[in-house]
Amino acid sequence: MKIVKFFAIALFSFCLSLGINILSPVFAESSAANLVQQGVQLLQQGKAEAALDVWEQAEIIYRQNNNKLGIIGTQINRASALTSLGFYRRSCNIALKAFGNELECDRLTASDLENVLPKFKTSNNNLNFQGLQTLGNGLWAIGKLKLSQQVLEAGFPLANSQNAKGQLLLNLGNNILSQAKNFANFNLRKQREIQALQALVEQGLSYYQQAHNVSDEKLVQVQATVNHLDLLLNFRQWYKDPRDNFLQPYVEFQIDTLPQSMEILRQINPNINSIQLTIKLAEILMDFEQIDPRSTLVQIQTTLTELTTANELLNQAIQQAKTLDNSRLEAYGIGIQGKLSQKNGELEKALNLTNQALAIAQKVSASDVAYQLQEQLGDIYNQQSNSPEALIAYKSAFNTLQVLRRNLVALNRDVKFNFRASVEPLYRKLATLLLQPESGSNQPSLSNIKAAREVIESLQLAELDNFFQDACITAEDINIDEIDENAAIIYPILLENKLSVILKLPGTDNFRYTARSDEDFEEQFQQSLLRLLVNITSIQRPIAQLQSSSNQLYQWLIEPFEADLQADLKHDDSQIQTLVFVLDGFLRNIPMSVLYDSVRERYLVERYAIAVVPGLQLVDSSPLLKEGIRVLTAGTAQEAPSYRVEGYNSLPNIQEELETINKTIPQSEQLTDAEFTKVNIQNEINSAPFTIVHIATHGQFSSNPDDTYILDWNERINVRDLDQLLQTENLKRSDRAIELFILSACQTAVGDTRAALGLAGVSIRAGVRSVLGSLWRVNDASTAELMKQFYQQLLQSDSSQLRKAEALRQVQMKFIKGEIEPDKDYNKPYHWSSFIIVGNWL
Repeated sequence: MKIVKFFAIALFSFCLSLGINILSPVFAESSAANLVQQGVQLLQQGKAEAALDVWEQAEIIYRQNNNKLGIIGTQINRASALTSLGFYRRSCNIALKAFGNELECDRLTASDLENVLPKFKTSNNNLNFQGLQTLGNGLWAIGKLKLSQQVLEAGFPLANSQNAKGQLLLNLGNNILSQAKNFANFNLRKQREIQALQALVEQGLSYYQQAHNVSDEKLVQVQATVNHLDLLLNFRQWYKDPRDNFLQPYVEFQIDTLPQSMEILRQINPNINSIQLTIKLAEILMDFEQIDPRSTLVQIQTTLTELTTANELLNQAIQQAKTLDNSRLEAYGIGIQGKLSQKNGELEKALNLTNQALAIAQKVSASDVAYQLQEQLGDIYNQQSNSPEALIAYKSAFNTLQVLRRNLVALNRDVKFNFRASVEPLYRKLATLLLQPESGSNQPSLSNIKAAREVIESLQLAELDNFFQDACITAEDINIDEIDENAAIIYPILLENKLSVILKLPGTDNFRYTARSDEDFEEQFQQSLLRLLVNITSIQRPIAQLQSSSNQLYQWLIEPFEADLQADLKHDDSQIQTLVFVLDGFLRNIPMSVLYDSVRERYLVERYAIAVVPGLQLVDSSPLLKEGIRVLTAGTAQEAPSYRVEGYNSLPNIQEELETINKTIPQSEQLTDAEFTKVNIQNEINSAPFTIVHIATHGQFSSNPDDTYILDWNERINVRDLDQLLQTENLKRSDRAIELFILSACQTAVGDTRAALGLAGVSIRAGVRSVLGSLWRVNDASTAELMKQFYQQLLQSDSSQLRKAEALRQVQMKFIKGEIEPDKDYNKPYHWSSFIIVGNWL
């Protein structure tokens, strides 16, 4: 009988593959419906790949019967399976295309929604609703949170049941929770930002409370309660003022609903969601130890403690995971038990539990769980002062993360929205151990210095991946000597109360290392950087005051290597000509050109050409050639409609800037005023191979890609759209790459300590070899003069290869010496140091 059944299934599959319908339409529809239900059961059991296969078979049947609603339904189901597997982009795109949209989620903009949303109007209202929820959740998962919120909210008129409305409100609450995490990461804690964050948090809490009160589904009620508690606890960690009585109504909601939620989790038929919620509740309970005893949230802590313990919840979740044969959740639950033992000081027990969990995770290839457990092992070994074992564990975690990135396996969505707390520390812990001095020396080993450099390069890539919410960046190992034998690379690495600096000189394995540390060095360093930034960007500050604060940074980064930089070990008669910085954290917001050598009384740029790279692996080594240089300029001196919307003033000197460039470069095209639109820019780029694209307009770089943009005449051009804008049709970018992308009037977001990450993101997303941009918006008259001089320096080069960083250096030196508009204060660093080269410096 089994053999007959096997051949029947094989024949059925073979006929489907040939497009032969051997079933009657009625029987085929019944068969497809059964397959759909079978897929639902498989997904509930955690067997997403099997569910995906079954739903693909169902879709084939629906296509043969031309059942459009059946096709859409199976595609929405497939999107759910892909989400479970971590393929968020594919899931989102399927949901979008299921309703006849030939777009991709990555490219979706707010204006696109005017055409997209009306297509979610089939004859099946429930299907329309599920389609919007799936698309909204897909956009949420890839980091397009505002768009996700708009799509989810479009489902309100379609939510024709209490359960549907509850699910919608829960999804919106999850979206707001992620927005709040992003906001907390990207902004300083000024009063107006606290108020904005508080408003966002209260909106999310309200959605969760409504979801709980509206829905009849027990699991939705529990999800709403647990996520509500998670948001409350997160906000309490962001907002460290004990005067938090405004939280009292939300605390009372928790006290009222927590007992019921606990009971539901104990009695419910266990499934993946209920087990995940049980583990999450245990983690929340563990985090309550950090609550200020004066906080209103202590009332919840008391209630929780009376109801259960973290260990009881974890035991329950682990047993349920075993019942479902879900090894991934079992490993995760045991791992959290290990973390609980670690917090309680039971380090041997913590080691045993963590190793047990790791073995299970590795057996089922749950790499996204394994890397966290490997890091946890490192932390435990560190607590035991066992540095060798800690180093091995951190290296294993690092290697696992590298594989995760290469295989495009998405991390847990909560991890993506909390990168700085959940991923970045691993890189810094590993770098810290690698850079420990060898026994009997004050220096790390050469092999460890090289490994630390690799870790920091990888951190740069990981930050950019997280910036775009996508592992979209291709990196290649590069030998710097093959690019420029007269360049040195400097890696400042910010660790806990320590600044480590690695210098890579020309030659094989030619490294130098120095470090500064102190008990309060981290705070001292950050204060020094803030003071320097204020002095540079405030034109009223005396130059002597600026030079004093920039000399401090010079002493930390450059002075220890002065002897090495002054002599080229390969050619005694030559010296290092270019310094290339791979900057870390807030250092990215500081122009290295302004570092001041008080002994020789000169800025760093007076001695070296300077460039910044987001990582040496991302540098394209092709030089800019003088022959055939062609420029596309775009901008407006008028008050563009987009300027009015965004609150920017006009830039009256832009017209002169663009006209001067067009006179200097014979082969150039110009788009001004109403012609300055992204469609026209793309059309121009598609019509001719431009070497340089120069856009003079307002814009902003931020550590949040949603707030990294430039303005055309009508609207924002977001950083995520730049690669599409600057990509030529029918040719790969590498065949006809734009060598230099100049943004002459943009600035980093005020108060964003990692805003310059957005400038690096522009260079990567635009697919160009280098970007010339400004860290703050300078007086547009001096900017126009600097740009004019820059092009003249490029064309005056005696070589056929134009060195962009050197051209910028020559211009900045003219400003320093007062050769440009001597009756003005253009010699102040405010005017010239803002501009930096990111990427290829040749």
